[in-house]
Amino acid sequence: MNRDEVSSVTHGDLPFANPLSEAAIDAAITALELEPGAQVLDIGAGNGELLTRIFDAHPGTTTVAVEPSEPWAEAARDRGVHIVYEQTLEEAPLDPPYALVFFNASSHAIGGWDEALREYARLGDQALVGEGFWRREPSESYLADALGGATRDELPTHDGLLDGARAAGWEVVAESVASDEDWARYEETLIAQGEAHLAQDPEPDLRAWVDAAKARWEHPDGKDTLGFALLTLRKAD
Repeated sequence: MNRDEVSSVTHGDLPFANPLSEAAIDAAITALELEPGAQVLDIGAGNGELLTRIFDAHPGTTTVAVEPSEPWAEAARDRGVHIVYEQTLEEAPLDPPYALVFFNASSHAIGGWDEALREYARLGDQALVGEGFWRREPSESYLADALGGATRDELPTHDGLLDGARAAGWEVVAESVASDEDWARYEETLIAQGEAHLAQDPEPDLRAWVDAAKARWEHPDGKDTLGFALLTLRKAD
């Protein structure tokens, strides 16, 4: 079972692969300033859920997805996303600037938060960014045992998240942070849906993922170390 298949099983009918509530995401989408004809780009678009909601809230926008996974890209096409590049970010023939760029917890794939902020600026004038941060200093045990050997520098603090955006020339227009209840709902849903699938099909890759998710969530520091924020960014004048 590959990564996409594990994600599909554990997320089930959850609309987004992050702990924020649907209400918070919908509110951020509604508040966006997008003119008819504006092009909206989603990097790692999955099944196109976010782009679909943006189009519903802002009719007349053109939705563009970058999604290298064949089944997810096909799902985005089926949902009516206008342009789907079944390629990686580096391969996709993009034509910036876009009116809005969306990234979900992807700064690590670009090189880190500061590097990602520069990439957002290259691609668009406005960004909707979901990103993790340390709510408090992670313990060595949490990094090693719960996160499988992660390092402290892989995420910023909350202040670092905001300061980095401003230093890169972005104005932080709005912010929503996942609550304890959001995290519990999200993590426990993923684990429960993974276990339900395993009861019918004891697939070893899924078993390993669920066990790792349990270790992370049940660790003594598992419920108050990781944070997640959705930032609306606009290039500062």
